[in-house]
Order: sequence, then C-alpha cells, then structure tokens
Amino acid sequence: MKLLDNSTRNVIHIIKWFILSTCIGVIIGVLDAVFLKTLDFSIEWRNQIPHFYIWLPLALYVVAVLSRRAAPKDKDYSTDAVLKKINEYKPISFISILKGFVLSIVTMATGGSAGKEAPCADVGAGISSLLSRLFRMSLEDQRKMMICGVSAGFAGVFGVPISGALFGLEVLWVGHIFYEVMFPALVAGITAFQVTSYLGVNYIYHPIHFVPVFSEQFFLKMIIAGMAFGLVSLLFIEISKFTKVVFRYLARRSNLFVTCVLGGVLLMAVGHFISPLYLGLGTAGIDGPLSGGTVSPFGFLYKIITTSITFAAGGIGGIVTPIFFVGSQAGAMLSDFLKVDSATLAALGLVSVLAGAANTPLAASIMAIELFGPAIAPYAAVSCVISFLITGQQSMYPSQRISWDSGKMSGEPRQGSAKFGRRATDQVPVHARKMLSKQMWREMTKHLIPHNNDKKS
Repeated sequence: MKLLDNSTRNVIHIIKWFILSTCIGVIIGVLDAVFLKTLDFSIEWRNQIPHFYIWLPLALYVVAVLSRRAAPKDKDYSTDAVLKKINEYKPISFISILKGFVLSIVTMATGGSAGKEAPCADVGAGISSLLSRLFRMSLEDQRKMMICGVSAGFAGVFGVPISGALFGLEVLWVGHIFYEVMFPALVAGITAFQVTSYLGVNYIYHPIHFVPVFSEQFFLKMIIAGMAFGLVSLLFIEISKFTKVVFRYLARRSNLFVTCVLGGVLLMAVGHFISPLYLGLGTAGIDGPLSGGTVSPFGFLYKIITTSITFAAGGIGGIVTPIFFVGSQAGAMLSDFLKVDSATLAALGLVSVLAGAANTPLAASIMAIELFGPAIAPYAAVSCVISFLITGQQSMYPSQRISWDSGKMSGEPRQGSAKFGRRATDQVPVHARKMLSKQMWREMTKHLIPHNNDKKS
C-alpha cells in the first residue's frame, strides 16, 4: 500500500507541474513573441535613420535614470539580479518586469550593445513569481516556478527548447542541476518555443554541412580551439569587470549624466570610425561568420568593448547575444590559423564562449546540436568543456553559485562548500588553480601522447 501511495503522489505531482509549466510556457511564449516583434520593429525603424547612434548619450542617461532612480528598490531587471533572487527564494516585483521589458528595447534600439534574451528570461521569472504568489505556493514551489520562467524565456527567444530549459537549470548553480525541476522546465521551454513559433517568430538555424573526418590531429585542434575560446571568455569577463569599476569611479567623481554621456560618446566613436556592426543587437555579426563570411581579426574585441561600455554606462539588456557575437567572430578569426572550415569554427566558438562565460557547458553543448545539427556534437562537447575549465570560477554572472571548486578536484575539500555553494566572485587560491591546471594537462596528455607501457603492450 505504501508503494502504491507513493506512486499515486508521484503521478499527481507530475500532473500538477505539467499543468503549471504548460501555463507558464504559454504565457511566457506570448510575451517573448511580443517582445521580439517590438524589438524587431524598433530596429527596423531605427535603421532608416542615418547615424542612429548619435542618440546613444541621451538614451543611456534616460535608461540609467529610469532604472536606478525611478522606483529604486525595484532593480531586478538583469539576469544576475534574477539569479540572486531565485537562489535567495525572494520574489520579483512587477515594476522590475516593466523595466526589463521596456528599457532593454530602448537600449538596443538606440545602438546599445546588449542582448535580447535577458528581458525574456527575466520577465519569465518575474511573471512566474507573480503567479506563484497569487496561488499562495510554498517558497520551494515559487522557486521552481521562477526557474521554469527563466527556462521558458530563454527557450522562446532563441528557439532552443531543450538547451534553453537546461540553461535555466545550469546557470543558477554550477556543479548542481536541480533534477526535481527538470521536467517542468523542459515542458515550459518546449511550450514557449511552440507558442513563439506559432506566433511567427523566426529563429536562426545554421546546419553545418562540413563534417570533418575524425582524427587525432583534428581532435587536437578542437582542444586548442577550446582553450582559445576559454581565454576569450576570460577576456570578456575581465574587461567587463574593469569597465564597470572605471565607470563607477567616474560616476562618483562627477555625476551620472557625465558618465552616461561619456559612454555614449565612446560607443558613437566605435560606430562612426570602425563600424555600426558592433553596436546594437549585432545579429549580422553572428550570421556572417556562421555563413562563412570574412570577419575583422579584432571584431570580437570591438564587441567586447562596446558591450562592456554599454552596461557600465547604464544600458540594460542581456549578455548572451553579445557572447554569441564574440564567440562566432573569434571562431572565424581562428579558422585560418587552425586550418579549419570557418563556419564550423564560428559555430563552435558561439557555444564554447557561452560555456566559458556563463559556466554552462552542458546547455551549450546541446545548443550546438539544436542550432547546427548533430554532426557537430562531439567537437562542440570537447570545446565547450575545455572552455568551461579554462574560465574556472569566473563568470559573467557574479551572483551565480558554484559548488565544485579547485580544492575539491585537488583533494582539498572545503567545509560547507557542498552544502551552500559559493558565488562566482569568490577568490580561489593560486596554488589550487595551479593544481587544477596541472591535473587538466595530465588528463589531456594521457590520451594524446602514447606512453611506454602502451607501446610494450
């Protein structure tokens, strides 16, 4: 009887979360479609204006004032803030939802370098938070609902239902996947994707037709590429941190208006003297490398700089779309050096830099299959994991929690780390990092370089 009772409760639990996650998927799918259609319309209207980026100084100041000084307590409009709220079992306000929806469109439409995924994922978490409080759910169930909202938002904005759902699970806590939320997150992600597709949202798919023959030489190239993408991820993270520190210092020494205007002028200079390609959403800068087009050798660096300045100067939006831009540009740039098809390496760069910068190797590997086809799967998995290992504890999301660490891998466990985890900003001892690097190199060389024992056998 006890076994029967447990089975009955499990069935009821599955049905309950199937209904709830389906509702979340439908609602967030509709909001995703509204947001993406509005953003596309804004960008099309903006493109009719010559030198559209001249409005950036004023736009950044308006966005900064509205986001920081209008309802100053409601600042949960970034993915990092949402991750912090979810991990701390706290709700998200309706005003934060409005800020994330509207101000991100203003930022990108005027030329700010930001992404479209954060508003959708953050609005998804916010709406799910409101619904869970309306239904008077427990704190644990409220948290599950918010995770489903993030998964649905991410899946709907990029058209990746499986990896989008896994991203919402993996990005919260590195080293720990919430299996109890996996089913509703998948249902919410798949539903949101179906709704946005039905409402006419077009996604970018680039099936890779170049299928390299597996060999030790090509496998070694993928390892080198993964390391390079990990270093690019680290560069992105560190430049973003440095830029925020500089602009925070300028804001204290002068005022918010001067800081925003300075950031806008710097972005205008990039758009005028280099190219407007590195401003705004930057979809063309992603499509070009994935189609085998030529890229600037410093294209990924320009995008890192414009994105860092945009957020430091008060802009609002996501970081994943700029990561896609940086990764695809860096991959295409490496293709001549590694003698690999540029479109293939651009695709690997897109997902590998995401794996390194966001600490989501599993979601990034599956995303490669969803966007580029199954032929790229083994190479994407290798590149994503190595990029993830290179970045280590660093992340674009400071509120991200990390439960695996160098101490564990080197045989020096830390008390409490497995239970509570740590933030991505926590410092890792230098000796532990060195031991991790040595262990990683030993594991790789063990499989690539034959040993004397192997020769004798």
